Amino acid sequence: MSKKKVLILGFGFTTKYFIRHFDIDFRVLTRKPEDLKKEWVWTEDFFPDVVIDTIPPVYEENQRLMNPLYKEVLLPLYQQKKFVYTHISSTSVYPEVSMEFHEQTEIPFFSERGIKRWELEEAVLMWFPYALIVRSGGIYGPERNLVKSLKNQEYHLIPTENKVVYRIHVYDLCQILIEFSYQIYDSGIEVSLFSGYQRKNVINAIEPKNEPIQKVLEFIHRTYKIEIPRRNLEPPTTQRKIISLYTKNFSFRFPDFRSGFLDVFPPSYV
Repeated sequence: MSKKKVLILGFGFTTKYFIRHFDIDFRVLTRKPEDLKKEWVWTEDFFPDVVIDTIPPVYEENQRLMNPLYKEVLLPLYQQKKFVYTHISSTSVYPEVSMEFHEQTEIPFFSERGIKRWELEEAVLMWFPYALIVRSGGIYGPERNLVKSLKNQEYHLIPTENKVVYRIHVYDLCQILIEFSYQIYDSGIEVSLFSGYQRKNVINAIEPKNEPIQKVLEFIHRTYKIEIPRRNLEPPTTQRKIISLYTKNFSFRFPDFRSGFLDVFPPSYV
């Protein structure tokens, strides 16, 4: 896979992992460039092949959505040299209802959180209609994972229902962002390779093996000897299932929470 130029928007958890663990030719565009090393900061002579947007919804005081940020920079860039725009969205777009959702499933209605994510996707597509929308499960990795949270007694993070929680290790998310963005780039940028419901390109980025939270808590208790209150959760009122049509042949390094948690938090750390 040839090395391409990547511009990353935002300097949060995913971006920091990305630039420290992946060998890519990158720059970062952020409202706090002083937090970056000098060689990481985007300059006008850097023309990206791929733009990866990690920025969550940002609202003005009047609740007007400001995303996608940096339009005044990106649109002139796109006119000079077209790039693949890849936006990290969320599986919260899919409501908690007893249905199976994949990328092409019609969404019957939206929750309050889901509609905000959908509107953010719409805002991105208004400017970049062939953008790749990557709907990520809960992103975890070093310094951000349920094992550490429960070790710190942050019990409010435990759901009240024994529902399936969809996650993805930050390594696999970064690999998906690169691999599928590059596929679009190599196919012509303004193409529809991963078609979905009202989307030209959308991918559900979730681990292929997902289990109810009760199993997750039992694993954490047994493996890390962490005492967890309220481990007997109520049966879920809905049975939502999320799958991905497009990652079936993707090689996940961490296909489930067990392998992922053991990577970011070996038992010897406790």
